[in-house]
Amino acid sequence: NHEPCGDCVSCRMRDTHPDVLTLEPEGAAGMIKVDAVRDAIEVAYTTASMGGRRVVLVRPADCLNQASSNALLKIVEEPPSGTVFVFQTALPGKLLPTLVSRLRMIKVPTPSAELFAQTVQSLGVTRQQVNLASALLAEPLAAQTNPDRLALANDVLQALVRIRGGADAQMVVKSFSKADALVASTVMERVCEHLIRAHYDRVDNAVTEILPAPYPAVPLLFQFKERIAEVKKQAQAGIAVNAGLALGSLFAAWGFIWTRVQA
Repeated sequence: NHEPCGDCVSCRMRDTHPDVLTLEPEGAAGMIKVDAVRDAIEVAYTTASMGGRRVVLVRPADCLNQASSNALLKIVEEPPSGTVFVFQTALPGKLLPTLVSRLRMIKVPTPSAELFAQTVQSLGVTRQQVNLASALLAEPLAAQTNPDRLALANDVLQALVRIRGGADAQMVVKSFSKADALVASTVMERVCEHLIRAHYDRVDNAVTEILPAPYPAVPLLFQFKERIAEVKKQAQAGIAVNAGLALGSLFAAWGFIWTRVQA
């Protein structure tokens, strides 16, 4: 019935199986690095330790950047005998088209609310952490999978709250001089999107809870979102971004749009 038995050696070694190699995001940036991909490719050409298949699990695959995606193209097109690549993602549109063309898509249904609640509880993740990670990163289990990334995301949100309250953006940004620009810009983009939606519909999440209405006008929010996109695009492309300058500019713009809010 294609269900795991839970008793065999492979089932008991689910998280430590020597022939299952997992590629996951590293560090606060939340990207799968090309060096890790190259190491995995070397292992993929070796014989499986237990004589069966070797599995390379890439999750979430949308965290592959341009370089790491390109590094996988050849081996995914012609994988070594006995090696299977599994790409797990909820955002297939973010994958490199030339990589997607080499894959067979299998759609997996969204787990029920009950099953998700059981999973969260088993991982020791709180509902508050799930809500925060969902709102800021669209990664409900970030508290368990990448706590550093979630911690930075929360720091960015708190900074935005302080600036909205009148704090000097240039003073606030001093604590972000070495922050990852991709994570910070992702959070600001998500916050902006939540506020835009709140103009048209009821939005109840970790963002609107800490940033209550009234909000800047939609055109101002879209202009701010465009500025965020410029920084995010550079960070995603692997271009070195001066976090202090980039985030200082975005924080200042954030502070400005709140001065235009009419109570």
